[in-house]
Amino acid sequence: MNFPLVFMSFGVGILIGLTGMGGAALMAPFLILVLKVRPVTAVGTDLVYGAVTKILGAWIHLKQGTVDMLVVKRLAMGSLPGGIAGSLLVISLPSHTQNAEQYVKRGIGALLVLVAIILIIRLVIPVKPSKMSLANHRWLETWGTVIWGAFVGFCVGATSVGSGSMLAPFLLMLYPTKTSRVVGTDVFHGAVLVAVTGFTHSLSSGVEWNLIPSLLAGSLPGVMLGSRLATRVPAVPLRTGMAAVLLLTGYRML
Repeated sequence: MNFPLVFMSFGVGILIGLTGMGGAALMAPFLILVLKVRPVTAVGTDLVYGAVTKILGAWIHLKQGTVDMLVVKRLAMGSLPGGIAGSLLVISLPSHTQNAEQYVKRGIGALLVLVAIILIIRLVIPVKPSKMSLANHRWLETWGTVIWGAFVGFCVGATSVGSGSMLAPFLLMLYPTKTSRVVGTDVFHGAVLVAVTGFTHSLSSGVEWNLIPSLLAGSLPGVMLGSRLATRVPAVPLRTGMAAVLLLTGYRML
């Protein structure tokens, strides 16, 4: 057990619990910039780590009845093929170019900047009940869900980033007044997607398995502590600070 790593991942876990941000948005830069893990390997390691944490949360939400399985199935119709395609792209990059690590690093950086922008928009523009037409809402529930799922899945498979942060705003358009259903559906679908993409990366030896126990040993208690502290910390200043951190981190990785 790497105790310095456990201590550092504990801090990352607290931030995840405090902000509700997906682990990948914080863990991937931590692995690359702090631990100096190769970007291609960091993606697979992050996905396997994320699968363990998300499966636990998915089980809890399923028992609470806050998962819309129909939406999960429609998202998965797009996200699983997209996620596998993104994973295979990253796995095959080193055999096609000597700049594979740099490309993956920049891809993660670009997604972090996008996540930061989405977070800022959500802070500035409050979510209001949608007034779209019935036809548009039905399209959003069907093909719109499949298409967005495919895009998010590809991003997750290629960078490990985006499972929660890019899906939550979309789900809020479907359920603008049902936050618990948004969170439950998001977490459950994320668990399925991250598990499949993580498994795909593991088949190529693209996972630093020796880091997983230390990451989990630190981050899981950190997430629990951060979640308890979340109600006592002002949400807006905290999320504003996180958006700034993600923006700067993403810019540094570009």
